[in-house]
Amino acid sequence: MTPRKVALRSRLSYLAAAAFLPLALMSGVGLLALVHQQRSQAERAGIEITRALSTAVDAELNRSLAVLEAIGTATVLDDGGLARYHDLVSRVVATRPQWRAVILHDARGRMILNTAYPLGGALPQTAESESIQIVLRKRHPAIGTLARGEQGGYNFALRVPVMRKGELRYVLSAVLTPQGIREVIDRQRVPSDWVVSVFDAGDQRVARTRQHEEFLGGQPVPGLKALMIERGSEGAALTATLEGQITYTAFTRSPVTGWTVAIGIPPSYVDAGARGSLLVYGGGILLSIGLAALAALLVARGIARPMAELGNAARSLGRREPLKLPDTPISEIRQVGDSLALAADERARGEAERDELLARERQARAIAEEANRSKDEFLAMLGHELRNPLGAIANAAQLLGAPDEESRAHARAVINRQVQHLGRMTDDLLDAARAMTGKIVLQRQPLDLAEAAARALATIRAAGRTGQRRLAQQLEPVWIDADPTRIEQILGNLLGNALKFTPEGGTITVTVAREGDDAVLHVADTGIGMPAELAARAFEPFVQGERPLDRSYGGLGIGLTVVRRLAELHGGSAAARSEGPGRGSVLTVRLPAIHAPRMSRVGAGGKTAAAARDILVVEDNEDARETLRRMLELQGHRVRVAADGPSGLEAVRAAAPEIALIDVGLPKMDGYELARRIREEFGASLGGARRPYLVAITGYGLPEDRNRTREAGFDLHLVKPVDAATLADVLERR
Repeated sequence: MTPRKVALRSRLSYLAAAAFLPLALMSGVGLLALVHQQRSQAERAGIEITRALSTAVDAELNRSLAVLEAIGTATVLDDGGLARYHDLVSRVVATRPQWRAVILHDARGRMILNTAYPLGGALPQTAESESIQIVLRKRHPAIGTLARGEQGGYNFALRVPVMRKGELRYVLSAVLTPQGIREVIDRQRVPSDWVVSVFDAGDQRVARTRQHEEFLGGQPVPGLKALMIERGSEGAALTATLEGQITYTAFTRSPVTGWTVAIGIPPSYVDAGARGSLLVYGGGILLSIGLAALAALLVARGIARPMAELGNAARSLGRREPLKLPDTPISEIRQVGDSLALAADERARGEAERDELLARERQARAIAEEANRSKDEFLAMLGHELRNPLGAIANAAQLLGAPDEESRAHARAVINRQVQHLGRMTDDLLDAARAMTGKIVLQRQPLDLAEAAARALATIRAAGRTGQRRLAQQLEPVWIDADPTRIEQILGNLLGNALKFTPEGGTITVTVAREGDDAVLHVADTGIGMPAELAARAFEPFVQGERPLDRSYGGLGIGLTVVRRLAELHGGSAAARSEGPGRGSVLTVRLPAIHAPRMSRVGAGGKTAAAARDILVVEDNEDARETLRRMLELQGHRVRVAADGPSGLEAVRAAAPEIALIDVGLPKMDGYELARRIREEFGASLGGARRPYLVAITGYGLPEDRNRTREAGFDLHLVKPVDAATLADVLERR
């Protein structure tokens, strides 16, 4: 059967279509997958945002509960009667715009005081009493649901028990406006076309970024309500808003307060990229089809004519006639007539190219296998690092039931240390993830790299982590524009790596110098070293050297990855060098150097050492207290410590210090009361002595927190963690 004749032009068109259409089909499938992935990412992002908003709402409620509990401890309630207490809480209400009133109920749930009404006058009925009964029954704080008061406005109450000698005497409540929760949401700077709603534990709407007053007190829309019932604590799906707009909706219910935060993200945020991709893809496909057809036609015309001439030349060759080769720019057609002799060379060249391709494939396979091995090694190390503290915690948990207190105390200490260890590993993993995904935001400022290195070395020495190893330093002042916290993290990771792989008796040398336009940090050790191939990849994720079976070096293989990524974020680089196993290592970080700030020249001639101070540290956390004491003693200061408020007061009475560093969250007597007592006594019985300089150390740094420490009598407010340089400056200037 004679095959059907098809023109070369048609065959080229078929060839173009055969090459193009599968690619177009696969591109379409990939685009659909991209759209699905974008929507999944939007749902995950929505849940993350609602978690953050829920945390902000919880923090606001807990802050108000803390203030309320502090008011409940006022002794004027016991000594001065309701009149003085009414004046006290009225002043507190005046300082907190979100508070409508403070209410006091007795142990039987009867209202006996309301700052919104004159003392002794008729008091209204309690708008929401269920939370009062919860406090009376369970004797712990409760958050009431949204309710209308006598004046018609919506409010909700925070309630705390007031205990005296182990008995519940009163229930103290703060009535808050929903506007305070609305302000918390507004501070998060959510895009204006997004919708955020906050619901209380009874699913009543407390705040909304749109038409807040109009929808206050309402229930979730049916779609969101069904989603909350189905998913429980958090979830995401497409639902309609109160305005009927379809949005990507996510919600999170707080396990602490039971309140729910829901967010609606317009589909345009998610679908805009997909629509753009579809438009570009469709237009590109149509344009490509037209260009392919035109190219096939032009190519066919350029090939058909010389091919016919080549056929005539072949027939002439068969007839032994003079060979007339076609005059064509197409080299392939010309080579048919005169390059058969080069076929062998072309074949050899093809085989060589094939061998090179195979070699590249083998190299790529080796790299992939090495990456897979590094991943397996990381997973094995992660399992080992997790099982060790978990095993210790499990064993300690068994000891908690031991009959003797010593065993139980030991078990608690073990659990505390191992939980802290797990927390540090988790922080390392999160830092590595944020660094590799570019989610770290740098807070830059001029920084002396040598001074930062000196502080890091001092911290390690004070913590006793060096063992029998020797720390040497060669620090030349050189300034950089950097984030001090991240530079401290770089130094900590490099020094931690050197300590880990340097045996007892070894030496670790830290060098800071300027080389051209770079500030260069070298951390050299006399430790186990590494082969050249490992040094070249030491900063890659999960890359670790050979480890003994017991994995005694520990670590997850991500510390140096974080170092390199942080250096790159600062515009620098990181590298490793080693002469080989057993010959130590040198880790180098290069960062762009800047000119020293003008203020730094004042001390260029050599700064005099700060005078030694008599310091009292009042801190209930033993680790924080002891490390601060040792650090200050290493700086030449005379330090005494106390673990609670009463013992701190006795220490001041025994011998007044120059400076008192006081944690405000102390047992038995908090730091505010301690500061007031010191001021009172130095104004009376200790009148001949110089009053100590009082420094409050706290985890709260809002303006109202600073006002509270100032009113209590503190001279200075420092927020934890206290930077060593800041503390040294305080001690020097004082």
